[in-house]
Amino acid sequence: MKKISIALMLSLVLSLSLSGCVRYVELSDRAIVQALGIDYIPDRNIYRISMQYFSQTSEGGQNQIDKTQPNVLKSVGEGDSILTAAKNASILSGKDLLLSENRLIIIGSKLCNEDLSRTLQFFISNYHSHPKTYVCAAENTAEELIDIRFKEGYVSSQRLINLIENASSEGHTVADYAYQIMSSLCNSTGSAYLPKLKISEQKTDGTVPKESGEGQKGGGEEQETEKTIVLDGGVVFSGKRKSGIIDSDAATGLQFLSNRMAEYSVTVNTEDYNRSTITLFSVRTAITPGFNEESELYFDISVTADGRFDERGGISETDTEKIISVKARAEQEVTALMEEAVMQIRDNCHSDIFGLEKALRHHYPEFIAENKKNITDILLSAPCIVKVKCNTFSLGLESY
Repeated sequence: MKKISIALMLSLVLSLSLSGCVRYVELSDRAIVQALGIDYIPDRNIYRISMQYFSQTSEGGQNQIDKTQPNVLKSVGEGDSILTAAKNASILSGKDLLLSENRLIIIGSKLCNEDLSRTLQFFISNYHSHPKTYVCAAENTAEELIDIRFKEGYVSSQRLINLIENASSEGHTVADYAYQIMSSLCNSTGSAYLPKLKISEQKTDGTVPKESGEGQKGGGEEQETEKTIVLDGGVVFSGKRKSGIIDSDAATGLQFLSNRMAEYSVTVNTEDYNRSTITLFSVRTAITPGFNEESELYFDISVTADGRFDERGGISETDTEKIISVKARAEQEVTALMEEAVMQIRDNCHSDIFGLEKALRHHYPEFIAENKKNITDILLSAPCIVKVKCNTFSLGLESY
C-alpha cells in the first residue's frame, strides 16, 4: 500500500510539472476563423491568405456575441508558402489562428492552376479544420469574396454555407468536404470538382450596405443593387489541376451521374401547351461497365427514380396517354442534362469525377491491372450510354 501511495504521488507531481510546459491561450485571444480564402500571385510567387474571423465583443455570461457590433473581422497574410502566409496573417491580427471552426475554404482562380492536393494538404496536416469544411473556387480572387459581408446570422460565412448546402439539396451542385476532395484526387485521373462562386450585383437585403442609418432608401422606394455572391457552375480538375469550367446545367447532370441527387423538379410542356412539373425522388444511379462484341469497353449509366406530379398542367388523373407523354419528356430532359455533363466534364475537361474508374475497378479489377499504364485514355474514350426511368405516381396511386 505504501508503494502504491508513493507511485500516485510521483504521478501527480509529474503531471503538474508537465502541465506547466503547455502553452495556454484564452479563447478571447484567438482568431476564430469562419471563412478562409487562398490566392496565388504568380508574378511574385507568393500565396495570399484572407480570412474572416469571429470577434467576441461582449463580456461575461455564456453568450459572447454582441449583435449590435460587427462580429466579423478580416486579416490578410502573404508568404512563399501557405503556412508562412497563415502565420503572417496571425501576426497581423495579433491573435492565434483557430481553424477548428472554419467551415469554408475558397480557392482563387490562379491557385486552381496549381496542384489542388498540395493546397488542401496544408489544412489536413498543419491546421486541423472542421471535418465538415466545404471547398469552393472563386471566379477571380478569393479575397474579393471574403471582403463581402452578410447580415444573416451572427457570422458572415454562414450565408455562404447555407447557399452551398441549399444548392446541393436542390440538385444544382455537388458540395464536398475537404477530405472528400482529397480522396477524389487519388484516382488515376486526379479528378475533382469545386462549386464556383462569383460576385453579382442584385437587389438584396442580404449584404451589409456601404452606408447605414439616415439617408437610406426604404419604405417601398426602389432598392439599390448590392454586391452579393452567387453560385455559377463549377471548376473541374484533372491531373490535380484546373482543366475547365462547367455551367449550371452540367453541374446538375453531375449530381445525377455521381448518385447524389436527392430530389429534383422537372418542368416540361404538355401536348396542350401547358406546363407540368414532376418532382423526382428516391433517385438511384448505377454505372455498369461492359464490353461489346469487339471487346471494346463501354459504360451503361442507368438512373431510376420515383416521381410525383406537383403541377399537373391540366392533365386529369385518368388521362394515361398524356401522363406517359409528360413522363417521357421529363426522362428526356434528365438524360440531356447527364449527357451534357459527360461531354463537358469528361470529353472537354478530361476528368472522371463521377466514378467511371471506381465502377470499372469494382467489376473488372483484372482489366485495370492489365491496362494500368493507359487506363486514363481508356476511361476518357469509352462510350457512355445514359438511360433514365421515372416511375410516376399521382395522389399516391400509380398513374399508368
